[in-house]
Amino acid sequence: MLKTMSAIVERSAHGAFLLGVLSGITMTGLIFVSTLMRYIGGRPVRFSDELAGLLFLSMTFLCLPYVLDRGRHIRIEIVRRMVPEPAASILDAIGTLTLVTFCVVFAYEASSFMEFSHSIRSRTDISGILLWPWMTLMPVSMLLCVLVQLRHGIRQPPSDNVSPGEVGP
Repeated sequence: MLKTMSAIVERSAHGAFLLGVLSGITMTGLIFVSTLMRYIGGRPVRFSDELAGLLFLSMTFLCLPYVLDRGRHIRIEIVRRMVPEPAASILDAIGTLTLVTFCVVFAYEASSFMEFSHSIRSRTDISGILLWPWMTLMPVSMLLCVLVQLRHGIRQPPSDNVSPGEVGP
């Protein structure tokens, strides 16, 4: 049962990552086309700035769980490396609790914001794109980050435990 849940969380994080990459590619293409149209045609794509911002939000939040799962996120390890192993384990636990607390609070606040946006049918100024579907990515991403961290527990992901002479995954 735990292996199945772990595999579901891993696949969900990877699927979200692929969607995030697709968002980044789409955003880049949109900005490229809009720039060409601005300098060649004299007029950019009308909604390009709004959609590029929403695609950037998508890229960022969809990639977070996968990056956390692979251990490729930014960490401050100076203090952890300076203390003996029992204290380092305590620091890991504090870091894990801090991350989980942040993600849960962020997901709660973002879902409230998303629900309000849904209730007033909030839209972008120029093109009228509904905002609440894009806002849904924030709490979903944070909850997936919590699941990823629970999957790993306090220990670091395997990719972090690569020795200096070894090649990582």
